Amino acid sequence: MKKATMATAIGNLVEWYEYGIYSYTAAIIGSQFFPEGSGTTALLYAFAVFAISFFFRPLGGLIFGSIGDRLGRKKILVITIMLMSLSTAAIGLVPHYGTIGVTATVLLIILRIAQGLAAGGEYTGASVFMNESSPSNRRGLFTSLLESGSLLGYIIGSVFVAILTSILSTEDMASWGWRIPFICSLPLALVGMYVRTKIDDTPTFIKMKEENTLSKNPLKEMFLTARKPLVISFLVVAFANGAYYTLLTYLPSYFETQVGLSSMESMIVTTLGMVLMLILIPIFGVMSDRYGKKPFLLLSSGLTILTAIPIIAYVSSGAPSGPLVGYFALDVIVAIFIGVFPSTLPMLFPNRVRNTAYGASYNVSTAIFGGGAPLIITSLQTSTGNKLMPAFFLMGTALMAIIAIMNLPKAINNSSKIDSDTSIEKTKII
Repeated sequence: MKKATMATAIGNLVEWYEYGIYSYTAAIIGSQFFPEGSGTTALLYAFAVFAISFFFRPLGGLIFGSIGDRLGRKKILVITIMLMSLSTAAIGLVPHYGTIGVTATVLLIILRIAQGLAAGGEYTGASVFMNESSPSNRRGLFTSLLESGSLLGYIIGSVFVAILTSILSTEDMASWGWRIPFICSLPLALVGMYVRTKIDDTPTFIKMKEENTLSKNPLKEMFLTARKPLVISFLVVAFANGAYYTLLTYLPSYFETQVGLSSMESMIVTTLGMVLMLILIPIFGVMSDRYGKKPFLLLSSGLTILTAIPIIAYVSSGAPSGPLVGYFALDVIVAIFIGVFPSTLPMLFPNRVRNTAYGASYNVSTAIFGGGAPLIITSLQTSTGNKLMPAFFLMGTALMAIIAIMNLPKAINNSSKIDSDTSIEKTKII
């Protein structure tokens, strides 16, 4: 379990390290690759490029998910971490618009697409691997550590950018300093790839291979055997990643453009918030092993609907404590959900199509509500002028999650009573 936890978590660390450095250099990237727009327009373009990669995540989920179901869960983990890191490092080497013109913008988009394909297989592949490798009565703990790895990667990325911003001049940071964090992703990937080559495949896959029961066409089979879990997973992920990406990729810019914080103040607030989540997520994962999944998932989504508007209103009210208190309040609410859902969703799916089906549902939902969150909220806020748009977005996705949570099967609600052969098709719906 130590090897499996390290191997899977480090991939998420690398993935979210890239999200962190992109989020905190988005304004610079916008000016470097979209110089003809105003500051706001360039930032919107940068977020659009951020979102583009997410629309290729479903394709990556299907490609790598199929590989995981047919050839092995372990194989996809080695491929995805290298593809992600090579693409990230290459972004740091692409000349800016002023040097090669629109070719620079095209190259940036291509590399973000490659990242999207890799990310589409990375998280769901790691999640399935950890769920199938963990003891059933500790699944909440071990899978929650994947999310902790994600946050640690994001924190490392944001702190790295903060250090560079503090020691470099504005001109040097915009000219070449922003490239350093992207290039430095490669050493992280090499460590991750080495660790992943040293682990065995999951007991579930090994058993299916020995019994010659592997699916030959998992994409076709998932529509025959996993229609209901596909819908439930899609709706749950809409809130999980909609809230996650709102906190980690949209609110840092919101603090600067709508609340009036400096870039350093925004970075301090969000980094402290992420440290809080890093601590809370495994705690809720452990609690879900003991008390079940459904109560915590409903608590988080319900609290979001009740408190999102007052929290965001306080954040944007001008009160000195608004950003920090509001961000911490959202962190606690979202951490409840993030600590529990990773041990819930993969086990909805039959073994033979688990990688493919979870990869499809997770990544389609993430493309729309996760990667699209900054673009959706920014566009709505720009057109309406309403500073409460982040709250409305969170409330809408939380309502979707509640609908799905009410249809979780009893066995999934208490993972200590199921093994990796359990799927929603074999269990009674609550």
